[in-house]
Amino acid sequence: MPSGPRHREQARPWVLAVSVAAWTLSGCQGKGAAPRPLTPGSALYDQGKYAEALPLLAKAIASGVRDGTVLYQLGYCRHVVDGKPEARKSAWKEAEPLLETEVAAPGGATLERLYYLTVITSDEGRFDRMTQHARQAVEQFEKGPDPNALTGDDWFRLGRLHDFLNEPSEAEAAYRRSVSAYSKKPAANAAYHALALARVGDLDYQQARYDTAAGFYEEALKILPGTDQIQPFRHAVALLDSGKFDEAIARFGADRDETTIDESQYGADLARKAKEVAPLADKDRDGTKIAALPAELLPERVKDAAKDLRAVREKNSVKPGDPLPAEVADAQRRFVTLLRELLVRDKRIQEFCLKERIADLVRR
Repeated sequence: MPSGPRHREQARPWVLAVSVAAWTLSGCQGKGAAPRPLTPGSALYDQGKYAEALPLLAKAIASGVRDGTVLYQLGYCRHVVDGKPEARKSAWKEAEPLLETEVAAPGGATLERLYYLTVITSDEGRFDRMTQHARQAVEQFEKGPDPNALTGDDWFRLGRLHDFLNEPSEAEAAYRRSVSAYSKKPAANAAYHALALARVGDLDYQQARYDTAAGFYEEALKILPGTDQIQPFRHAVALLDSGKFDEAIARFGADRDETTIDESQYGADLARKAKEVAPLADKDRDGTKIAALPAELLPERVKDAAKDLRAVREKNSVKPGDPLPAEVADAQRRFVTLLRELLVRDKRIQEFCLKERIADLVRR
């Protein structure tokens, strides 16, 4: 793995960054309890059809159904479909004691119910109760008599529970088992599968395994196009590092996050410059692997490469849109390769380029 700081990008704990959708998606019950009978609304909910599920769930409750899961799902649908977080909280407040009673009944402690209770108590800031529910689920299902029978949905939910418990190693293992399980048996609800892929992609991204991260992100987007759980900037950096320049340009262009959008503009132009002179080399001109350059040396190499590029562009009177003479192409190849490494490591180059007065070599 390359030396140097590759992870300056601002990170948020995934348990907090994931949207409400990731909290509330329904899944399998886990071994050891009979599946609950699905109402028509719950069946649609489990398929991710929340607008269609909402009136049916509301009708079930109005008809006298007293089921913690149905109330939980109703609250979520009101949040997502109607944009009413207060309605979610109200429904969840009513759902909690029902779920508690259901869990306490013989055979009633399902993974789904315990997960929902974990989410409710976390949302309310009652972390002792959150920990109690999450720990019970982990002990009963992940460490139970038949963990190999758990589905991709089960493992995804267990990964989330480990996130709630602040157990990153155990969470990563569960997410990876989830992806593995989905590869053998697709999910009933595609959103869970996509979220598992996105999470494993993030884990690989954080560990500088960009090629595999890009693959997981791409697979997730195929399953759930338009999901907001994959940050365009992260995806673009992974694609840039993997040499997929057209795809990187598109994903940098999709970035609307104010914390990274300026870097994405530089990243897109850098990818265009790289595409002009691809393939890029993995070694600098002295034979040193670029990915292994020490952190203190890489910026100096970038500045040296920028100086060379500017000199040969002036020598050859190269203007924007002109075909690149071989001498200029060689200098540009070295420059963009080194600058790409700086962006991949630091997740930012704008300030550096402006400070060193080399932004024009990237942006023009």
